[in-house]
Amino acid sequence: MNRLFRLEPLAWLKMLIVCFSIHLINPATAAGLLPEQAQTDLEQQWGIRILSLRQSAAGYMLDFRYTVTDAAKAKPILDRSVKPQLIVTRTGNHLQVPAPPKLGPLRQSSRAPRTDTNYFIFFANPGRIVKPGDEVSIQIGKLEISGLRVSTS
Repeated sequence: MNRLFRLEPLAWLKMLIVCFSIHLINPATAAGLLPEQAQTDLEQQWGIRILSLRQSAAGYMLDFRYTVTDAAKAKPILDRSVKPQLIVTRTGNHLQVPAPPKLGPLRQSSRAPRTDTNYFIFFANPGRIVKPGDEVSIQIGKLEISGLRVSTS
């Protein structure tokens, strides 16, 4: 029998943690989402670091994740009154954040952002017009992040 399948449950858990940790080192640049210099500029000016931009919900949603590295700089981005939008470079379409009546906007917002906390924004992707590998821009108030690529997973 293959030795891999005879591992103790704790060994499986350790192996999964190591694999997950490797991905977390810098998932945005590892996935080719944004060049390292652009990540650094974004972090210095807006206090955020992009983690991922992926399809979700069978491709009908785009899941944008970022972490706050400086709460004071990131505060304007997390304001509830700011309406984020995703612009598809290829078509020029503007995708919005859905706001179901009982849930409200599918994004995190905060009056007091916290450093070292991950936040998310879901964008509607009607007709699955945005595919993995497509280039998009995200606007959140005065912040514009250009040249983002949607990753496969």
